[in-house]
Amino acid sequence: MVKYLLRRIAMMLVVLIGITFIVFFVTNLLPANPARVAAGPSASNEEVAMIAEKMGLNKPLPIRYLIYLGDLLHLDMGKSILSKQPVLKEVSARIAATLELTLAATTVYIIVSLSLGIYCARHPGWIDSLTRMFCVGSSAIPPYWLALLLQLVFYYYLGLLPSGGRLPANLSPPEAVTGLYILDSILAGNWETLKHALIHLVLPTVSLALGNIGLTTRVVRTQVTQEMSQDYVRTAKAKGLTDKVAVRRHAVKNAMNPIVTTIGIQTGYMMVGTIMIETIFRWPGLGSYAITSIQNLDFPAITGIAIVMALSFSVINLLVDLIYMLLNPRVRLT
Repeated sequence: MVKYLLRRIAMMLVVLIGITFIVFFVTNLLPANPARVAAGPSASNEEVAMIAEKMGLNKPLPIRYLIYLGDLLHLDMGKSILSKQPVLKEVSARIAATLELTLAATTVYIIVSLSLGIYCARHPGWIDSLTRMFCVGSSAIPPYWLALLLQLVFYYYLGLLPSGGRLPANLSPPEAVTGLYILDSILAGNWETLKHALIHLVLPTVSLALGNIGLTTRVVRTQVTQEMSQDYVRTAKAKGLTDKVAVRRHAVKNAMNPIVTTIGIQTGYMMVGTIMIETIFRWPGLGSYAITSIQNLDFPAITGIAIVMALSFSVINLLVDLIYMLLNPRVRLT
């Protein structure tokens, strides 16, 4: 196990270095001058040249990349061109909001997908047909379009849910312990803040989760249906187990490996998918920060966000492999 973890961590480092290489060179090959962006449109050519020298832009691109890589090893992602603050500080201030939204959406979509998939596998019929139609429809709806539609209906027309943000403007956030408003509110015993934090999570969570529910539900239904037709399930029923117990105790357990893979991939996509959702709902996370950085050609921030997203995918893949082993100890991690 220890050797496997060390090997996977080494692979993660290689992947991250590859991501930094691609993002760094692509952003620096764009027809834009970061020094001009930092200096402002009214700056003179001499001022732009001074800023370019200060930023190290007068050095060859490979040398600049090696310098950036060396700084990154010391957890230095550079300074944001827009805010003049360290990128690591900017990312750290926003990552909790993105994690809270991603965890909420992942929890909702896992519960709904597993419940629907298992139910449809056990009860083929008109409900199964409607569920499959729902799966196809939800998979075809772009999350950003659904977000705008939900915002229009539940905020503008019905006035039932807020249009965006993590809390109302007149309500202070809970004392920061984890950065997750729901957890921090519970730890502080602040139930009023908890209520509003949950209400503000509803629309972005549904927008982010609904598009992933369809694919995972179909995978769960297919895998559980295949396992239910196996001899060991029929034998378990012949020995007196009810259909519900046989499915839960045997069929679902043996169908989980491909399901866990799908959930892991979809969770990674949901974290990346927060970019548009956070922008629509004014959610102060990495997604909205990424949009702002791209619009202002803030190259250090763009590279830093890409590294964090790549790291998130790598960690999720590692967790999926570890869950394989927990589900089936006979699985050999190589």
